[in-house]
Amino acid sequence: MKTTGNKPIKPQFDADGYQTNLSALNGESLPVIKPQDLQPLRGGARAGAGRKPSGKVPLLLRLSPATAKRLRAVAKRSQLTLSEVAENQLAALR
Repeated sequence: MKTTGNKPIKPQFDADGYQTNLSALNGESLPVIKPQDLQPLRGGARAGAGRKPSGKVPLLLRLSPATAKRLRAVAKRSQLTLSEVAENQLAALR
């Protein structure tokens, strides 16, 4: 196989994973973008955004299939969530 004599340039990447020594793409040179031409992205984190804390903690349970089926049936019949049914059942034991 003959080569053209041009050695491919090994890509170099910055800390964020962007290639820094890229000057052309598909044979077309890339435009030069000045820092003052960049515009910030819209949106982003805002104070007070997101889900409000409910005061509850997540919990993973391992239940037998029969118990899980009964729990889901009670929840569906009473139109409650699984968490509400579990809390109600535990409150009844007090």
